[in-house]
Amino acid sequence: MWYKNIKNQLIYLPGEKAHLEMVPYRKLSSTYNLNKTNAKPSAVMCLLSKQQQKVYGLLIERQIDGGKHSGQIAFPGGKKDDQDDSLLQTALRETQEELGITSNQILVLGELTPVYIPISNFFVQPFLGVLNSKVNLTLSEREIKSAFFFEISELLNHNSKVFKDIKNHKSITLKNVPCFLLKDKTVWGATSLILNEIKEILINSKILDNHFVKK
Repeated sequence: MWYKNIKNQLIYLPGEKAHLEMVPYRKLSSTYNLNKTNAKPSAVMCLLSKQQQKVYGLLIERQIDGGKHSGQIAFPGGKKDDQDDSLLQTALRETQEELGITSNQILVLGELTPVYIPISNFFVQPFLGVLNSKVNLTLSEREIKSAFFFEISELLNHNSKVFKDIKNHKSITLKNVPCFLLKDKTVWGATSLILNEIKEILINSKILDNHFVKK
């Protein structure tokens, strides 16, 4: 299968080195005392889909609700609930709640490197999965403003990595923040860190070679 080499690469994750490439001044997630911060366990599902010989990724745009991640581009996911048996169940449940994609439509390849988000005190476990069928998205109007597929090969386009001034939830302007520009959407923060690790995994898996790469 086309994703076999991707799954094999999850044994050798690029890890926090890939995270730091997007935010060089960021403190490593592994250096936080998570017990002391009482971090909230959470999970996201990073979904890939192959359509007409091209590999796509799926991202969501959160509703503007005044929260700490209001309006941001993200992966489907959220905080672990008491009824969730595992963080994988959290990721699958949130994906269904937010996008209407059920667990039987997803082949989970494995885990990516966790990310701690100080601003919301979330400790996020990303999972990488593949859509095994064509899906019709049903968005949660309360949480999701939009969702979109983008060609994964765009991550290799040097023009897709930009530096922008970003206003955070407190209207404080963060200067010269590394971002990905995908489908005219600015992707920054934890999502950009996870995307950069996925980018490295796909490069190492050779899945973007030849006809998968946008020339």
